[in-house]
Amino acid sequence: MSTGCLMAALLFMSLPLLAAEQPADPKWTTTTAGKKTDTTSENDSAATQDASIEVNRVSKNIQQLKQQVIDLNKDLRLMEEKLLFPSSTKYSVFVSMSSGQFFSLESIKLKLDGKLVATHLYSEKQRQALIRGGIHKFYITNLNEGQHTATIFFTGVGPNGRAYKRASTIDFEKGPAGEYLEVAISDDSVTQEPVFGIKQW
Repeated sequence: MSTGCLMAALLFMSLPLLAAEQPADPKWTTTTAGKKTDTTSENDSAATQDASIEVNRVSKNIQQLKQQVIDLNKDLRLMEEKLLFPSSTKYSVFVSMSSGQFFSLESIKLKLDGKLVATHLYSEKQRQALIRGGIHKFYITNLNEGQHTATIFFTGVGPNGRAYKRASTIDFEKGPAGEYLEVAISDDSVTQEPVFGIKQW
């Protein structure tokens, strides 16, 4: 056999061995059935799922932190109120509304002993909360024992959509403990007019 033929035969015999030594494509794996599977897409899917789980966990932690901040702010406000307004001199003014059929509250002003001390403009959301039975903490102050006068000015829309302004005054005596003044707005079904009252608790 010539040298050329011998070299050709050796090269032909080595082809299967060279094919077996070729590195496999890292993106593909061969299953037992001989089919190739794309492992890159599987890895990407797993990574996406892990990222989604991590995002949900972080989002949950953020919501928990927000709630903790809200609770902390509430506690701080209560502590501040106790420090600024001791129970012996604390005096609070609340606003309530029983129905609101004949009056839509827009604003309230408070004069205490002849001095304007507070005013508030009501949003539609706040009005609806009052109608549903909510109580608005309108004003808190320190008040010495003895005689005092409070005047409340109401502004809003009355029956038939007309502008409505009213004022109500009460003389009261502040005792040694913390006390409350309730500003109540109700309806008179007989006269179909709003009724404004002030009551001390």
